[in-house]
Amino acid sequence: MFIGIDGNEANINSRVGVGQYAYHLLLSLHRLNHKHTFHIYLKSPPLPDMPPANPKWQYHIFGPTKLWTKIALPLHLYLRSDRLDLFFSPSHYSPHPSPSPTIPTIHDLGYLKTQSQFTKKDFYQLTTWTKQSLQHATHIIAVSEFTKNDLITTYKIPANKISVVYNGVSTPPPINPTTTKNTLQKFKIHNPYFLALGTLKPSKNYPFLIKSFSLYLQKHQSNQCLVIAGKKGWLFEEIFKTVTEENCPDRIIFTDYITEEEKWCLLKNTISLVIPSTYEGFGIPTIESQKIGTPVIAANIAPLQEILDKSAIFVNPTQPESLVQALFEVQKPTRRQQLIRLGTTKSAKFTWNNSALSLLSVFDSLSSASPI
Repeated sequence: MFIGIDGNEANINSRVGVGQYAYHLLLSLHRLNHKHTFHIYLKSPPLPDMPPANPKWQYHIFGPTKLWTKIALPLHLYLRSDRLDLFFSPSHYSPHPSPSPTIPTIHDLGYLKTQSQFTKKDFYQLTTWTKQSLQHATHIIAVSEFTKNDLITTYKIPANKISVVYNGVSTPPPINPTTTKNTLQKFKIHNPYFLALGTLKPSKNYPFLIKSFSLYLQKHQSNQCLVIAGKKGWLFEEIFKTVTEENCPDRIIFTDYITEEEKWCLLKNTISLVIPSTYEGFGIPTIESQKIGTPVIAANIAPLQEILDKSAIFVNPTQPESLVQALFEVQKPTRRQQLIRLGTTKSAKFTWNNSALSLLSVFDSLSSASPI
């Protein structure tokens, strides 16, 4: 088959979220594919770390960049002398119109529940373009059963039109003592710490986390601190306001943006990762934490329960006492070792190779079906 891919999310320097997903999926598709020919479409030349071109992996670079998915890409596809069998998008947005069957990837529908977190322009584009992609899709990739069920309920899409392809997680790099020392010094982390990892935005529920940690400190006189690692997103003012209200600024450390190396170092050296989100599509940091041997405390929301099962401590993300108890529990030696063991087993299933193989299987099934 000739398969097109929108590679722009992967072709950026600072990859987070969908960018990480697209990049690692492309690397694994490039490594594992032996029979399909992939055409990767970009607005700008591929970065040095993108998969190298070869006869089965070809890059196409063109503009104009403005409204590229809506104008430049569809026009280019229609002007091709040969037609693609499929066009895959690692994001919500597929080219439309398209002469080839399209397959968008839906990571979550959280934006429909948090409209106030977006500008009117961004919200309009996200909802309108996603709906259009879904309406014209031949098939749809969801990153979890939770997201698949959300699509069925919200957009009335038949279940057999959606395939679940779980996210993968990279293998942790070696972390030497020098890296650890430099990272901890950079962020002025001198005490044992709990870690929250992710962009500062409302769905991460950081005010709740800060209030709960403040209550924990009141009950447990210790020198521990809370590190919140992530860049500022939107509507983050309440987070810093809560730190002031709880009067614990010396116990809360904000790192802002962190590198991949710093992320793995912080995960390796924390007491536990804490993810108290009110909404997630998947929760990649939880699996990253488990892969490096660190226990996880997670909100008892459906997608995290689906991914983690019994390998984490679950808490009610609206009840501080629930989290306070979990912060105590995760430090008990027997319970801690149990969580590490379960987490190691659970996280081994989530690799980018497995994700790519699942996706290739979807492509093959569509190819063998009656005309797409």
